[in-house]
Amino acid sequence: MIHQLRQWLFFFSLAGFLGACSTEIDLNADPKEIYALYGVLDPGASEQFIRISTGFLTERNALEYARANNLSARGLTVTLTGGGKVYTAVETDSVLKNPENGTFYPYTFLYRIDTEGANALKEATRYELLVTRPDDSEFFLRSSTFIPESARFSTPRLNNGPGQTRCLSEVSLDKLYQVHFVAGEGAVAHELRAFLDYKENGVGKRLSFGPTNLFSGNFRCSVPGAICYQFGEKEILSVFNTRINRQPGSVYSYAVTPGTQCGLVADLPQALWFELTSVDLMLQNYITANDPQFTDLNTVRPEYTNIESNALAFGVLGSIARATAIARLSACAEFLLGLNGTPRPATPCEF
Repeated sequence: MIHQLRQWLFFFSLAGFLGACSTEIDLNADPKEIYALYGVLDPGASEQFIRISTGFLTERNALEYARANNLSARGLTVTLTGGGKVYTAVETDSVLKNPENGTFYPYTFLYRIDTEGANALKEATRYELLVTRPDDSEFFLRSSTFIPESARFSTPRLNNGPGQTRCLSEVSLDKLYQVHFVAGEGAVAHELRAFLDYKENGVGKRLSFGPTNLFSGNFRCSVPGAICYQFGEKEILSVFNTRINRQPGSVYSYAVTPGTQCGLVADLPQALWFELTSVDLMLQNYITANDPQFTDLNTVRPEYTNIESNALAFGVLGSIARATAIARLSACAEFLLGLNGTPRPATPCEF
């Protein structure tokens, strides 16, 4: 009995001791400087944009805080060096985000670099980005990228016409179709898009397909001396057909006709074209690291960044180069899309 009494006294003493302990825990760590820098250089663009944001720590609802505050980092000095030129960015305020979904503050602050005309960026060239802060001589954000050279299409390509003229090649999108190209220097991965400009009752409109997933080599096909990408039968046409949403009684047309499919290169209609975007190593690594299919056993994606700093910094500076190839639709594709009043071909042609 005495032994049991001692056990109960010990239990109540322990319970009283535990009850006297504080259960309040400070979930916030000590504040740190955290920066996120994002930029994709495009030599075909007349201006480049660099976005720099700061991290935040709040004891309130984090989403509410981000929705009510512009987290852009201002007052920084941003310079880009390469191709024998030094560019100094200018601050651009109140840039509306796209899309504006209401999750975060609707406007952002960007650093803009003028690359128009003689200031255009060069392909196959390395560029260095440096960010400093006037009130802190030790602060820096640093990164670099090698702008890839644009690819060269071998299929589709223009055919020789009469005299000095060239002719649009026909692409049979109602069948399996292959695009062939030679990658440029510094290009490590690519994505493809297809576009079709048309008119509905005389009003210009545009259809788009893609982009494809990023690829670095042959996809479903192989050709000597080039990279090959094969689209499935009617893969592009089915998307175009859904998005054109033809209405009874409306007239649909596009600029390629027997009278316009051949001519001087500058005069050929760009109504149907493929666009190939090549990316550099840094951007390819960032896209791959953030692809949902690449996770570890804890479903945590690896964090990739090529931003160096004496503060804690994340993000990526990458670059792209674009190439285009114009073409014309086959008679079957024109018929299936209802363009130019093309009649049904004698050969089988249906979705």
